[in-house]
Amino acid sequence: MSKVLFLVSPTLNSFVDRRKGTTGNKIDCAFQHFKNSTVSNVQIGALAGVTALIGRAAMQKAPEAAAQLQNKGILTKLVKYINAAPKPVKIVTGALAGLSLLVRTYNKGKIEQKYLDRAQFVDHTFTLDGEGIKAQNLSNTKVK
Repeated sequence: MSKVLFLVSPTLNSFVDRRKGTTGNKIDCAFQHFKNSTVSNVQIGALAGVTALIGRAAMQKAPEAAAQLQNKGILTKLVKYINAAPKPVKIVTGALAGLSLLVRTYNKGKIEQKYLDRAQFVDHTFTLDGEGIKAQNLSNTKVK
C-alpha cells in the first residue's frame, strides 16, 4: 500500500510509512513534500498563464476568433488561448514544464532519503533497508 501512496502522493505517504520514525519526522517530511509540489505546480501554472496571455495577444489580431469566445467559460477560453499561442512558445512552455517536473521528482527522492536517514539516525538503525534495531526488537518480543 505504501508504494501505491508513494506514487500517488508523497505527502500522504509520509504519514503511513513506518520507516519514517517519529510523528514529528513524518510531519516534517510531509511538509517538505507539500512545499516541493506546490512550488512545481505554481511554476507550471505560471507557464500556462504566460502562454495563454501570448495566445490571447495573438488572437486579438483575429477579431472573428475572439468574438467566438465571448460567451464561453474560463476554461474553454484558457484552452483556446493556449492553442492560439505560437508553436515555439508552446514548445518552450512544454520544455520548461517538463524541467519543473523533473526537478520535482529529483527533490522528492532527496526529501525521502533525508527523512529516512533522519529516522534511522534517531533510532540508531543504520541498515540499508530501513528496518533496523527497533523493528527487529518489536518482532522478537514475545507476548507472555
